[in-house]
Amino acid sequence: IRLIAETEKLCSHLHIPLQSGDNEILRRMHRNYNSEQYKDVVRRAINAIPNLGLGADIIVGFPGETDTAFENTHKLIKEFPFSYLHVFSYSPRRGTEANEYKDDVPGNIKKER
Repeated sequence: IRLIAETEKLCSHLHIPLQSGDNEILRRMHRNYNSEQYKDVVRRAINAIPNLGLGADIIVGFPGETDTAFENTHKLIKEFPFSYLHVFSYSPRRGTEANEYKDDVPGNIKKER
């Protein structure tokens, strides 16, 4: 963050994958951060870098994602001036722990989210 803020020749852009704004879903994804830690990093970046272009990845419909968990993600997204989002519906991947989880979010709900 400091290097981008202090170096004119660097593009003022960060892509900071979020995946989910819900701490339980982040835990199930084995992410090494929670929503508060994510928000802290984004706040520091926004405060340090004028005209920051900010992007993130979101996965919707991860196994166990309830309406409340999705709403936590939606609320977090609305807190920040994202320039763009890459939003993906969860799909099982062989060789991952999540592949063993019950894919309990219906396809139409994933698409709606």
